[in-house]
Amino acid sequence: MISQISDLFLVLIIVMAASVVMRGRAPRYLTILFSGVILVFLSFNDLTLTNFNYGTLSILSLTFQLNFVSSVLLILISIIGIFIPLRYKSTPGFFILLQFLFLSLIGLFTVRDFIVFYIFWEMVLIPSFFVIGIWGGKSKNYAAMKFFIYTHIGSVFMLLAIFTMFFAEGASNFSMSTLISGISTISLPYQAFVIFGFLFAFLIKLPTVPLHSWMPDAYVEAPTEGTVFISSLLSKMGAFGLLVIFSPIFMASSLAGSTLVPIALMALGIFSLIYSALVALYQKDLKRMMSYTSIGHMSFITIAVGGFLYLNGSNPLASQLLYYGAVFQLISHGIIIAMIFSLVDTLEKATGTRHIPSLGGLARKLPGLSFLILAAFLASVAIPGFSGFVGEISILLGSYAVLKFYLIFVLIGVVLTASYHVFALQRTIFGPYNEFLGNISARKEELLVAILPLALIFVLGIYPALIFHIFDIHAIQFLGGIHP
Repeated sequence: MISQISDLFLVLIIVMAASVVMRGRAPRYLTILFSGVILVFLSFNDLTLTNFNYGTLSILSLTFQLNFVSSVLLILISIIGIFIPLRYKSTPGFFILLQFLFLSLIGLFTVRDFIVFYIFWEMVLIPSFFVIGIWGGKSKNYAAMKFFIYTHIGSVFMLLAIFTMFFAEGASNFSMSTLISGISTISLPYQAFVIFGFLFAFLIKLPTVPLHSWMPDAYVEAPTEGTVFISSLLSKMGAFGLLVIFSPIFMASSLAGSTLVPIALMALGIFSLIYSALVALYQKDLKRMMSYTSIGHMSFITIAVGGFLYLNGSNPLASQLLYYGAVFQLISHGIIIAMIFSLVDTLEKATGTRHIPSLGGLARKLPGLSFLILAAFLASVAIPGFSGFVGEISILLGSYAVLKFYLIFVLIGVVLTASYHVFALQRTIFGPYNEFLGNISARKEELLVAILPLALIFVLGIYPALIFHIFDIHAIQFLGGIHP
């Protein structure tokens, strides 16, 4: 029975080792096994109960801990880990890199030591860089280097922030709970630098405008299977950092009473939402347009964290709506964006182009694909009944306690987001058919696999308690597990 995090790591390492020595389809099937192991691990840790004090596992004085935020993200990893091998028949090397990515992310989401957290943070760069650089498009080298440089610069500031806490506090280890609880004892300039270092690293990975420019290039140039895991999983690193690490650091610091950082976060989130929607409206490449969708979705996380820190416990209901809505948004966005990019890939294979003006009337020739694209876009704009609605409406309701009439700017961003989705639908699947496309068809097996994420989107939209029951009502007091 897999009941300890150490057992999970051991099984996943064995699966990776088997994938390295095997050829053909074996690494692809082992990736599905890899993801199934994660689900087994979660099921044996009583995921159905509202008790998330699973305890800790100490290995060589390192602490690993599963909390409700990491539990949701491990569920997302397992979903994506099943979807990608079912949808794509890539090379064995790709699936080995994908398994390495999953192992790195699991370590990142469960470790409770800052130095090991930083190591896992950097390890995630390796598979992502090589997937873009090896299997990417014409500008793959440029996109891979840009992705690496942006992320690594943020990592350097985070490492400096970690060492600042360690040496300024005179700590004996890099335990997250120890360093976070002692941050208020160091001088105010050091506290400010620590807050800036972590925030800078997490906003790059999220990403938030103006630290976002690596994302469109990486998404467009990566092979579609690479785009799926980068868009659905990597941005969750920044969100996890904001929710589980940055928020406790800020609230334990002497700056907790200041509203400057929370207001700045909310302003950045609103600006990112509106900016990404306006830029998306001018895109001609459907894949690049959808990359800005990801920025828009993740901007709700920035707004939620800013609002949560601004309230600082003064309004428990609004705080819970913001925090829990943000966590729900993580799994919802991951599934929706994976479905969108896979359908864009199917569309490109069927028509030979992603150029929006060259498309049109696809519903006449590809009704099945058109239906799935329509459903994915409706989920992306957060129509009620889809999972995207649950997270966004929770954040909007919670934000009202902070933003009041300024919430109108968020709603403007929501309307603009819906506008470019409608624009894309009108130019691609509706209207007269573009006869220059000739006789086109989509592969049925690709459409069948797309039903998996669509079913999950519907189920979570109609019955969000499947995720919300994970959130212990008391867990918000220590923000998902980082506590003394």
